[in-house]
Amino acid sequence: MFMKKNDFMGYLVYAIMIGIAIGVGLGVIRPLFSTNALLQGNVGIVFVLLAVIGGIIFTALMLELGHLLGAKVGKYKVTSWNCLFFQFKKDEKGKTKFAFANFDGITGETKYVPLDPKKSNPRHIIFMPLVFFLLEVVVCSVLMVLGNIFGGAWIWSFIVGVVILTVGGMIFLYDIFPAALDGKNDGFLIPILNNETNVYAYNEMLIAEDMMRRGKKVTSTPVYQKVTDFTYRLNDVTIYNRLADGDYNGALEINELTINSKDTVSRRIYNNAIAQRTAIDLYRKPLEEAKEEYIALPLEEKKYIESLASAPAVRAYILVSGLINDSINETKGAMDQADAAIKASGEDKRKVEERLMKFAVKKVLEKHPDWDFSEYNINKDSLTNRQETKEEPKNETEESEKEEK
Repeated sequence: MFMKKNDFMGYLVYAIMIGIAIGVGLGVIRPLFSTNALLQGNVGIVFVLLAVIGGIIFTALMLELGHLLGAKVGKYKVTSWNCLFFQFKKDEKGKTKFAFANFDGITGETKYVPLDPKKSNPRHIIFMPLVFFLLEVVVCSVLMVLGNIFGGAWIWSFIVGVVILTVGGMIFLYDIFPAALDGKNDGFLIPILNNETNVYAYNEMLIAEDMMRRGKKVTSTPVYQKVTDFTYRLNDVTIYNRLADGDYNGALEINELTINSKDTVSRRIYNNAIAQRTAIDLYRKPLEEAKEEYIALPLEEKKYIESLASAPAVRAYILVSGLINDSINETKGAMDQADAAIKASGEDKRKVEERLMKFAVKKVLEKHPDWDFSEYNINKDSLTNRQETKEEPKNETEESEKEEK
């Protein structure tokens, strides 16, 4: 199997980061430890570790404050700001609330909505953190200069400056690297937002995602025939909008665009699209047909589903375990990861994923009515209450039987 460009770029940035860490460690820190008596023993090692932790915290603040200020300058409304799991979020009334929350990024995540999709400019959000990194460089340079000038115990100042600057450089390299990585980064947007059309499409996507998070109806979103990791994110808004409306055929049609673009999307995006298709097919198609299609999947795609790495993967594996493998333990193992997967999918998709997850469990219970899932607080009757759920995916066999009658 040939490595895709996006996968290669991900490995490349990690290799560069590791190279920087090794180079500074062996070329700067280690010689100091071997020649300076103050740095001998475990004290020096502990101090460096503390400096690394301090560097991560300080750099995270610089990066996320850059995003915050960039959003303001670029004419965006900030809806939530997360730095190392500390999240500040505005509710519907405009009040700011604090909570511990996960994030999609290297040090945090800032969510924002354009005040005007034609005038708001995300470039400020991308490049403003670099201004804060320059401030970090200045602070670290001062610490290193003080260590060199005064010597003696001031060697600690030099080490702190070197370590924090190294950590900061690695984190900002990841953030500004012009490729799609395993976490959301600013550099991914640099080659995309090179014209007004792309900027407008990006802003429209942000508005649609915000509406979905707030449970609002998204009227229309564009569909991109040529799928990359960026246009996948745009199409994904439409996919979940269709799923929310019960239009599963429409959702699968758009999802298929990603599968047909295997050479232009990252492996993670492609496998997630396979998981999405597998889950919905196991809802709708005759079991034997869906089973044959699943068995025919390459091993890598099956492993992704079994890894439970996303909400579609969890849904797919609940159905695979219950309908194909007939294993209650495997099914429960997937259900154990459902809440975490739903949360990780984002607030914009949470309600849709909760409903689809219930559909998956209901489908398993139809085949195994004696299986007990009571510990998951999933009531079989509530799953069949159509007043609380949208239309379920229709089974193609049932549809054909009705047509014959």
